[in-house]
Amino acid sequence: MAKITSVIKVIFLLLFLIGLFTFPFDSPGAPVPDEENILIPPDAHDKAVAALARLGPERGALILSSKVLAVEGVIRGVSARMEKLKKALDDLGAKESDTDYVIELPGDVLFDLDEWTIRKDAEDTLLKVGEIIKSYNHPVTLTGHTDALGTDEYNLDLSRKRARSVKDWLVARAGVDASLIETDGRGEGQPVAPNTHPDGSDNPEGRQKNRRVEIRIKK
Repeated sequence: MAKITSVIKVIFLLLFLIGLFTFPFDSPGAPVPDEENILIPPDAHDKAVAALARLGPERGALILSSKVLAVEGVIRGVSARMEKLKKALDDLGAKESDTDYVIELPGDVLFDLDEWTIRKDAEDTLLKVGEIIKSYNHPVTLTGHTDALGTDEYNLDLSRKRARSVKDWLVARAGVDASLIETDGRGEGQPVAPNTHPDGSDNPEGRQKNRRVEIRIKK
């Protein structure tokens, strides 16, 4: 009971001080005090702090400060994460549109000739892809493409196998949710460079660009 009475007294003191400094002295008819007559007790601040302490930690400003610091920490963490994602996208040469990010991985980096098993030296690249997919947690489409050597049927089958192989690796080795990823294969149907020169001769550089797996991540 004595504790409550003491707290009430301090609250009344605070209310008195607030009223003292908010009283409309400049309104018509209001008394204008003499500055020498305004006396603030020297221990007013200490009593106010002590009153907040007696009210408990859930009532003080310290709780608010800790929550503000926690929010600031979350914001800094999100910013750092977004910077890391941006760097990974830049490292992979991703192209951005209004609706998605597109990463094109050369087939010669991912696979040996006419194979669909992931090469060992491609794993670091695919780990970066996996981190990006997990961070965004949005739908992804993997599409395999080939050059024009071989029959249409063979190339279509190879492009589909390669897309599925990338998905299987991302799920098993990078921990990506399988339900996020759809696979497709287009064979030689969507080249990004000519497979032959204008005179009809072979264009190895063009064919190399066409052998690829396209990764499309929805925003």
